[in-house]
Amino acid sequence: MNNSQKLWWQQAKSDFDIFELMLEQGVADCHKLHYLQMATEKLAKAFLWKLEAAPAKSHVGFVKFLKLLVGSAPKSERERLAQLFSFPNFVSLQSWIKYSICPITYDLERITPDLANDGPNPEYPWPHINPVETPVNHRFAVWKSLQQSKGRELMRFIGTAIDRFPEFATL
Repeated sequence: MNNSQKLWWQQAKSDFDIFELMLEQGVADCHKLHYLQMATEKLAKAFLWKLEAAPAKSHVGFVKFLKLLVGSAPKSERERLAQLFSFPNFVSLQSWIKYSICPITYDLERITPDLANDGPNPEYPWPHINPVETPVNHRFAVWKSLQQSKGRELMRFIGTAIDRFPEFATL
């Protein structure tokens, strides 16, 4: 792991720790979503720094991370990667990412203010010009998805990915 990866990973871990603390404390969904989204964004950037080049300044990255994780893993490392995430084999991990959780991860990325198209986001009232809704009172569809079985699996996966990042950071 290079130094840039380490710095982004440390921040991802800190953001995820706050997310977990918020889960325990029962704070508003918008705050939990904000920290979960930030943790996934920084995890993705930590992984992308393996190329020693700065990732794009963007809030998008987690879907790309997942695709790269399973799409560029060397054949010699694929089964170890699957075991790392508690999957019976690499094909199961690949299939789970592609068919089960990519839609949720895409929705999670798209709640950032710059990507929400002046709509529901976890940070600011919307629409910007004439606000009629606030994040603290909004029921986010992506949060509902995260509360279902696939969403809970995704949150566990994110926690594992952050905790075990040093084990796959350079794949």
